[in-house]
Amino acid sequence: MTKPIISFKPSYNSVIRGCPGLPDTLPRIEYELRIRSNDGKEFKIERIEVIFKTIEALHATHTFSSKPKVEKTSIHYKKNIKLSDSVLLGIDLPLTIGLPDQIKETNFNPNFGYTVNFLDCNVYYYVGDASELLVESYSEPINIERYTYLPSKQLFPSIKKKFHSPDKKFSVDLSIENPCVTTDDLLKTKISIKQSSSSYPISPQKGLFNKKTKLKSVSYEIKEQLEVLDADNVDSKDNTIMHFSQAVNETLSFNEIKLKANLRVLTKNEYFKEFETTMQEPAFLYKIPDDIKIDNTINSNSMMETKLIQNSTGDKIPFQYHTSISTNGSLFSVNHILRIKFKISNGRDFEIHYPITISQWSITQVRYVEEIINQERETAGFAQQFYESYGGIKRNKNTRLLEYPSLPPAVYLNNEDTLQKLNILFNIEHKKPLRIPLIG
Repeated sequence: MTKPIISFKPSYNSVIRGCPGLPDTLPRIEYELRIRSNDGKEFKIERIEVIFKTIEALHATHTFSSKPKVEKTSIHYKKNIKLSDSVLLGIDLPLTIGLPDQIKETNFNPNFGYTVNFLDCNVYYYVGDASELLVESYSEPINIERYTYLPSKQLFPSIKKKFHSPDKKFSVDLSIENPCVTTDDLLKTKISIKQSSSSYPISPQKGLFNKKTKLKSVSYEIKEQLEVLDADNVDSKDNTIMHFSQAVNETLSFNEIKLKANLRVLTKNEYFKEFETTMQEPAFLYKIPDDIKIDNTINSNSMMETKLIQNSTGDKIPFQYHTSISTNGSLFSVNHILRIKFKISNGRDFEIHYPITISQWSITQVRYVEEIINQERETAGFAQQFYESYGGIKRNKNTRLLEYPSLPPAVYLNNEDTLQKLNILFNIEHKKPLRIPLIG
């Protein structure tokens, strides 16, 4: 039976142009919507519906809802296209969709939930003289990466912050060299703690029961915090992704106790990390000479187990997005925080907190990402000039999103020229012409 075949063709190497999160780069989806007859016979298109949406979903492990899964869909773009030449063999529609400034990136957080973006197309059509309206649907996941959090010193310079214990007896100076870290990184911290100058000094009484105030230990925790923003399900939850304890056992006085710690941050999928590491080994980077003999004396029982890397999620989110990163959305957000606990003998324990950012980009990628941002800013200027000739880019008063003008489509009518162009050949010797299959 005749039906339309739907596909998306990027206008460039990537369907995403510009840098999502940076409005001056005109972040957008540029692609060509291709609709073709599956058997070379004509059909009538009633309308074409194009939708771009974001789906946020929370794992079914939370206590705030009895539902198996909490999900929210945000429609960013919806357009119905009607054609003047509706009876045809196919059509190519160039489409440009502006991305919202706050578009949420593709991500799968194993503890909390996931975010995916989809580009959907529904073609409503008739076949022959039939009156039944049929629909053919196609959906394509669009992987979004935001460019707002880069682990660079220019965007996230080192910080210094002073804290006081709740009883005002101790002061803490916290220094973080890199408040924005990657999914595989070291958070570099320095701490100095001393008796606060505003507190009263401990009287030097002598006696059997006189005890000194000591800093026994300092423990560090990096936590990911889930914040649910949905009005019907207001809740929060946290999860510890790193814990480290440092023994001190030094007397607290007006002299500073200085401590330094490099905290390991690893939030990416462990199997994907092993895969990345393996791909950097010499055996994969360089061809091993044929004259090198492989040692076959290794006991097969001692061989490491091989883990097949495959997506376990139904939405087929690529493994590079399986990680805990700092994200903000309309259903939920994930933030990260450094919590430092001070254990005091002959005194009150206390703790301090400071927010940190975990970025999807690695340190080695920063220089190249910055080059891409500069290139896309330049390209955005040319894009504005191009769309100006078709009516210009306008901002919707209700959604505040950029709307791009329609570009002329390529329509394939049922005639001899179109059949030749699409390599559709029929054997007309039969009473009912039969299509000749071609091998490209």
